[in-house]
Amino acid sequence: MSQKIQNQGDRPAPTAPPAEQGKVQGEGDYDASRRYRKEVKNFLDKSDVEQLAERAAPKSAKEARELALAEESGESRSKGDNPGDVRAMYPGQPKE
Repeated sequence: MSQKIQNQGDRPAPTAPPAEQGKVQGEGDYDASRRYRKEVKNFLDKSDVEQLAERAAPKSAKEARELALAEESGESRSKGDNPGDVRAMYPGQPKE
């Protein structure tokens, strides 16, 4: 890999402010995880979840059927269902 690609050109690498250095970011962002759990708890404590579920439920048999067909269509070709997808996602895996 060339030095230019590694350094993204002549731009300096982004640095976090001193107060934020050492914090885990990305999928392991502890602050974001903590905020999310707190907000979910607040929502569940303050909301009538059963009423919201009833309001979101299909209003007719036709709507229920449409939702079921959409769900089935979405699940029919998820990544990993086709052995070719697995090879694309994980190069070097043996062919089945």
